[in-house]
Amino acid sequence: MSNLKTIFHNLFLFFKDKKQVFVSLFRKNNKAYSLKEDSILKLLIVFVGPAVLGMLVNILYNVVDRIFVGQFVGAEGISAVTLVFPINFFQFGFVLLFGSGAGILIAKYLGENRLDKAEEVFGTMLAGLLIVMVLFTTAGLFFYEDILILFGAEDLLLQLSKEYLFVIILGFPLSFFIALEFTCRAEGNPHLPAKLVLISSLINVSLDYVFMKIFGLGVQGAALATVIAQGTNAVLLLYYYFNGKSLVKLVWKQIKLKKEIILPILAVGLAPFVMDISVSFQNAFANHLLLESGGSDAVAVMGIIFGINVFFMMTALGTGDGMQPIISYNHGAKQYGRALTTLKYVLVFVLFAAFLGITVIAFFPESIIGMFINDNAEIVTLTKSALEIFVISIPFFMIQVVVTRYFQAIQKNTVATFLAILRPVLLFIPISYVLNSSYGLVGIWVAFVLSDSLAAIISLLLVKKYALKENRRRQSNTTQFVAE
Repeated sequence: MSNLKTIFHNLFLFFKDKKQVFVSLFRKNNKAYSLKEDSILKLLIVFVGPAVLGMLVNILYNVVDRIFVGQFVGAEGISAVTLVFPINFFQFGFVLLFGSGAGILIAKYLGENRLDKAEEVFGTMLAGLLIVMVLFTTAGLFFYEDILILFGAEDLLLQLSKEYLFVIILGFPLSFFIALEFTCRAEGNPHLPAKLVLISSLINVSLDYVFMKIFGLGVQGAALATVIAQGTNAVLLLYYYFNGKSLVKLVWKQIKLKKEIILPILAVGLAPFVMDISVSFQNAFANHLLLESGGSDAVAVMGIIFGINVFFMMTALGTGDGMQPIISYNHGAKQYGRALTTLKYVLVFVLFAAFLGITVIAFFPESIIGMFINDNAEIVTLTKSALEIFVISIPFFMIQVVVTRYFQAIQKNTVATFLAILRPVLLFIPISYVLNSSYGLVGIWVAFVLSDSLAAIISLLLVKKYALKENRRRQSNTTQFVAE
């Protein structure tokens, strides 16, 4: 305990000495971009890049934890972190619900030159976050062990999972405020979240090494590093709004729940929330099948695969989130052609990213798997075989994620919500149950491919039915109006 006190004291002194460095982050290079006039490619570079980076690092905490846990604790440690992963996703779903929903509305109102409405949305979002933060943290502290038992954890796996999850829950009060990344991007400032993400990622990696390698804190050390890193990110995002440098101001009297504001935030944010919660249930269901079919080793294999796959998932989510302010702003400004062009560019980008990543995995599978674990030949072999099947699903789920974000951005909320649950719940759960009954572990990996490919096809058909048809109709109406 004295060691931890010394570490926190040194961290405090470090940040105190670097105060001016952090303050400078909010004073320089925070250039705003014109979402209506700048070129689509330019906007995608400056918005998607930081958004992808932010998403990667927000989830990279969990991946880095798996790598260090795999090297310093072993397969049981990876299984424990993997078992907790659905809970991380569940919590992050509420970040998306409020952050994404508020961000899209803020971008829309700024596109309509209604700054006062944007500030109302921001204040209402903060009020909602505070309420959910208290409820979520309290429930987690009371029921975290029961949840892990429900997931199938027992004996050593249960003990390690409890140690990891308890510390993660203690960090929830700050990690919810990562939702401010969305509002920051929505007002045309994508660079600040990227800078803060880099700072927090360096803190996370450094503290993982210190806590696990030097102090031997095991999975608790990994969780503690994550909490401190996420907390730093959240505190600096709050400082951005507290110091008055933001375009959308923090108005204290606006921090209250307003029915006419909170309902649209929840409606717009529902699709990514449902998708994230659905993925949480998908992971929990898959872990349950894996424990039944292959024990904790099979869960460790899934943990390694998800540790690899999360880079593709977060690239898709970050790309979708990065394009949303552009699409929402132009949709609000009635520049419908620019909104659709943005989607086309993004689809090309995610396909390129998918095939590039698959190529790297195909050439270096052992090296990539070895980052997570290298002293268990059986798990390495099982992971390599499973990965050969799983990678086929990557381009399909990336397409489906981006299309879902597109429908959310143009406020086709019913379609976006349907797509959010299509892949992880409506398709994966029944397909994986049937295939696992017939083919065991292989059936679970094949289920990912089938559910993702079917979801991508349906998503693109909906784009053709709704987005393209609507765009042609509006262009026709414009042409008719000009002719008259």
